[in-house]
Amino acid sequence: MVPWNMKEVRQEGGRYYGLNAVSKNMILYDRTTGRNSSACILGVPGAGKSFSAKREMVNVLLSTRDEIYCIDPQGENDPIVSAMGGVCQRFTNGRDVYINPLDINLKSGFEDKTPLNVKTDYVMGLCNIIMGSRLGLSPIEKSVITRACNFLYEGFLQYLERSGKDYDYEKNPTLRDLYNILLNQPEPEAQTLALSLERFVNGTYDLFNHHTNMDIENRFVNYNLKNIGAGLEELGLYTAVGYIFNRMMINVTLGIRTWLYVDEFYVLMSNPTAATYISTIWKQARKWDGIPTAITQNVEDMLKSPEARTVINNSDFKILLGQSDINRKQLSDLLSISPMEQKYIRRAKPGMGLLQIGDDFIPF
Repeated sequence: MVPWNMKEVRQEGGRYYGLNAVSKNMILYDRTTGRNSSACILGVPGAGKSFSAKREMVNVLLSTRDEIYCIDPQGENDPIVSAMGGVCQRFTNGRDVYINPLDINLKSGFEDKTPLNVKTDYVMGLCNIIMGSRLGLSPIEKSVITRACNFLYEGFLQYLERSGKDYDYEKNPTLRDLYNILLNQPEPEAQTLALSLERFVNGTYDLFNHHTNMDIENRFVNYNLKNIGAGLEELGLYTAVGYIFNRMMINVTLGIRTWLYVDEFYVLMSNPTAATYISTIWKQARKWDGIPTAITQNVEDMLKSPEARTVINNSDFKILLGQSDINRKQLSDLLSISPMEQKYIRRAKPGMGLLQIGDDFIPF
């Protein structure tokens, strides 16, 4: 008998996110108008995560001039990207299509960090992934990498300033340059780092030891990592995120928003140094008109990481699809989901669940 038993979201100019499970009215919302534009799509396998993301991508492509980048470990997005006139970049040896993880952009500084500081943080995460360390880098290793980055970028940054450029993909340093600098450092830790890098410079894993030559003009790009090869998936994920972060800072100067979708997000957050870098992007994306979206089924693994919890807490928009009992309880404690609202994510059918918009939950 209470007339106010539901919440409606019918924002003018909003995008379609399903039907309100109570009123059956359309849910129309524009993520860019929230406190921040970051989002998470969470659910068990088969709950509808990929469909939810693809539906939003199509809406963005048809209604804006924004750019969309997808990081796709399983190659699931290639059909829709091709259908919409986008580019499917497949990472595999022999295709001669490359991203240079050491690309730097003069506009990538923020707050009290210079572009060199930001890139050094990124290179630390890169080295941590290459070394396969789950405990993070030691203080000595961090000092060695900081010094190496100073040597690596000093001349190149001066060249950019003299030429009036913000970036130059054809002349950026590569992993081989970093490898050679580390070899010339006296510390044993530097030699260990160089030895870890060697197979990515001289061996069969040299996929990321080239200058960037990808198609950067298309506004819809999918980075397909399905055939990247054993041992390179985590490095490929991290490299693609770093490249898109650079594009985000270029696009903001052009008045273009950058949408980023990262599938299998828990893989990135499983590495402490990489997780710290990614959580920084989530916090800072709004500054550069970036709209990142994390997609994952391993919610339990995500919640074990403080950085991953930061990503979830710093996302103003969440699509919560069907959850396992353990994940539902953990998410409910983290997000303050009431017992009545939990029923919409308890063994929900595909495409059904809860939307969190700011502090409100709307069943759909």
